[in-house]
Amino acid sequence: MVYKSSSANTQNLSLTIYNDNFAVVKETRDYALQENETIVHYLDVAKKIETDSIIVSGVEVQELNYDFDLVDKAKLLEKYMDHTVLLQDSKTKVKTEYRLLSMSGGLVLENTATKEIVLDPDGEIILPKLPDELIVKPALVWKVGPSNSKSINVSYITKGISWESNYVLKLKCETFDLTGWVEIDNFSGAAFLDAKLKVLAGDVNLAEVGRAYYIEPVVYSLTNMEEQFEEKPFADYHIYTLKGTTTLKDNQKKQIKFIHVENGTFKRYYEFDSYSENPKVMLEIKNSVPNRMGIPLPKGKIKVYQDDPVENSTEFIGEDRIAHTTKDENISLYIGNAFDIVCESKILKRYKMKNFEYEKHEYILKNRKSESVLIKINHYISDRFWKIEESTDEFKLVDTNHIEFWAEVAPEEEKTISFGITCDRSIYMEIKKSDD
Repeated sequence: MVYKSSSANTQNLSLTIYNDNFAVVKETRDYALQENETIVHYLDVAKKIETDSIIVSGVEVQELNYDFDLVDKAKLLEKYMDHTVLLQDSKTKVKTEYRLLSMSGGLVLENTATKEIVLDPDGEIILPKLPDELIVKPALVWKVGPSNSKSINVSYITKGISWESNYVLKLKCETFDLTGWVEIDNFSGAAFLDAKLKVLAGDVNLAEVGRAYYIEPVVYSLTNMEEQFEEKPFADYHIYTLKGTTTLKDNQKKQIKFIHVENGTFKRYYEFDSYSENPKVMLEIKNSVPNRMGIPLPKGKIKVYQDDPVENSTEFIGEDRIAHTTKDENISLYIGNAFDIVCESKILKRYKMKNFEYEKHEYILKNRKSESVLIKINHYISDRFWKIEESTDEFKLVDTNHIEFWAEVAPEEEKTISFGITCDRSIYMEIKKSDD
C-alpha cells in the first residue's frame, strides 16, 4: 500500500535560514492510521535537500530513499508490461483493450479479445492510471511499519536558501535614521507556505549545525526591533524570529523589515595615512542603547543617503559593508573620498647615528569646506623599537606599530602636525647575536 503525504497535510512548518546558503526545514503533517507495512511518498520537499540530514519521528522508518528519477514515457510503459492498456483510434476515437507485450524497438500489442498481435499501431495508447510506485515530482520514499500515529515530524537541511541583511542609513543635520531589511533568496526547488521563519546571524560550521536545534535560549525584548521580529542569543550566534508566518515561493526574493531607528547620533571624520592619495570620508555610529540602538546587527551592506535641505531632497552618498556587530561596539563606514579636504605627508629629515635612526614626519591638513572638520591621521612604524622624541600634537598608541592623531580643522584653515621618531637598532643587534 502507498500512502501519499503532501503539503496539503501540513499542520506546522518552520524554516531556520543561515547565511551560508542553506536552511533547516521542520514540518509536522497529518498522518492516517496504517495497520500494515506501508510505502510513504513524502511529497513537496526541496529539490536541493541533503538526504543525510533527514530526521523522521512519529512513524518507524525501516528504509528511506529520495526519488528524483521522475515519471516519463518509458517508465510508464515499462510498468504496464504484460498488463492491459487501451488503444484509441485517431479517427473514430474508439478504444480497444490490448495487452502490452514489448516496447523494445517499437510497441507490440496483443488484442485481448481476438489474440491478434499488432506491431507499432496507429492511435493513442491510454493507460488506466498512474502506477502507485511512480511519482511526478521529487519525494522522500519510506518503507514504514504499522503505526497508530496521527502526525509525522520531519526535519532536513536544504541548499538553495540564503539570507542577508541590508540597511538604509539616512543622514540628517546631526542625526540619522536607520532601516534594516532581511532579504531572503529561495532557489531550493520548493515553496514554503505559511511558514514560521527564523534567520540565524553568525558563521556556522556545517558539521555542528545539527546539534544546536534543541537549544531554547531565553528571549529578551528589544524596543527598537520592528514588532514582527524578535531577537535572541542562540549558542554563539543570534537568531531573529518573525512573529506570525510568511510564504516563500520557489525562485523568489523577499524582503522583510526587521529594524528601524530614528534620530541616532553619528560622527563624521576624515581618515588619512602616508600611503593615501585622498582622505577617506568616514562615519562612526555607536551601537548602544543611549544612541537608540544596542541591537546585535547582522552583517550586510549599508547604503547611505543624506538630506539636501536647500533642494529639499535626499541624495545617495556612498555605501559600505559591516561585519556582525554586537551591541556597544562601533560601526565604522567608509563611504567615499573627500573632495575639499587636502592632506599631505612628508619626511622632513632623516639621519643615522651609530645604532640609531631618526626621522621627522610632517602632515599638512587643509580644510576647504565651509564648516569645521575632524581629521584622523594614521601613522604606521615599521620598526619594533622606537620612541617619539617630539610632537606638536598628542597622539594615541593603537598598537606596537601604529599611532594616531586627531585634529579639528576650522574652515579654510591649514594645520600642520609634525613629530620625530627614533628607532633603536642596537636591540636588533643584540637579538641577532643571541640567536646566533
